[in-house]
Amino acid sequence: MWVKLVKFVFMLNFKSICVFFVVLGIVLMTKGCSDKSNLRYISEKDTTYSADIRSISEKINRSPKNAELYYKRSKTFYFEENMRQAILDIDFAISIDSMNPLYEFKRGEYLISGDTANSKEAIKSFKKSLRLKPDYVDAMLVYGKLLIARQAYDEAKKVYFQCNKIDPSNPAPYFYLGLMAKEMKDTTNALDLFQKTLVFDGNYYDAIMHLGNYYALKKNEKALVFFERAMVINPYSDEPLYAKGLFLQNEHQYRDAAGIYEQVAKMNPSHILCRYNLAYINGVFKNYMKAEDLLDETIELDNNNADAYALRGFMKEKLNNHTSAMMDYQKALQIDKNQKSAEEGLKRLKFSISF
Repeated sequence: MWVKLVKFVFMLNFKSICVFFVVLGIVLMTKGCSDKSNLRYISEKDTTYSADIRSISEKINRSPKNAELYYKRSKTFYFEENMRQAILDIDFAISIDSMNPLYEFKRGEYLISGDTANSKEAIKSFKKSLRLKPDYVDAMLVYGKLLIARQAYDEAKKVYFQCNKIDPSNPAPYFYLGLMAKEMKDTTNALDLFQKTLVFDGNYYDAIMHLGNYYALKKNEKALVFFERAMVINPYSDEPLYAKGLFLQNEHQYRDAAGIYEQVAKMNPSHILCRYNLAYINGVFKNYMKAEDLLDETIELDNNNADAYALRGFMKEKLNNHTSAMMDYQKALQIDKNQKSAEEGLKRLKFSISF
């Protein structure tokens, strides 16, 4: 092939030769740089990426100026918890289409996710998204949550009031306004707003749990109604089940509470508090050895739990294992010098030893 090409070149005059080589150079440069010109190029054959990423990358490589494809790949990276790549892709999508409010909204979401959250940059993206689309409720809701996290309550209120104007039947703004009222110790307003949330969505789980926890603190049996309701809505969550057990324990209904804690432990083997509380209840019924075993498990899950060491010390004390009990009390005070149960336990042991 190359021999034929050379013969052909020599048959041309000088001017034609120059034109030929210019064209050839452009073709070769275009081919050689076609991949490199795309700063977000990922080979569809690169197995270090998932099949989903490779599939979208193949489409990108065929259409490297398609902003929507970079957005789709950014979402895939986001769901794979690869925030760095997700942000790089959404930034590239924005460089192609800077007037798309969805891209700015997603950029803000990505920036507040993962270990390297950047709230200041996220705020810029949310604001730009809302400039491009002032009635963008989804962006408002997430932006408002970020403002709440930064305790910028006045700004957050403005965002959620605007949400209410745009869509008065949306339950989320009422819930987040209720959350802020609760944070600001305005309990009456918070309860009203949580109840209003449920008017527009009777299955709004977080509002139901907040109401349940409020009534639990008041020792009001309405709490159980809300916890039961939450369990129906989210049967795979251990949160309402544990809350119900804690309410019953605080009402001294120990056997019922213990049965519920056993269920919680099966649902969530790493649930620390349910084991601790179950140990406490076994202590109430003088099942000290069972209680000690449960506290062993609690400490295995959290070896800096001063309360668990103090309670285990108490169980060992009841089993007349005074040396080991003293070690647990000392460990509890080493973690938390204000652990009163451990302090009192050490006093008891020292007093008994002195006699």
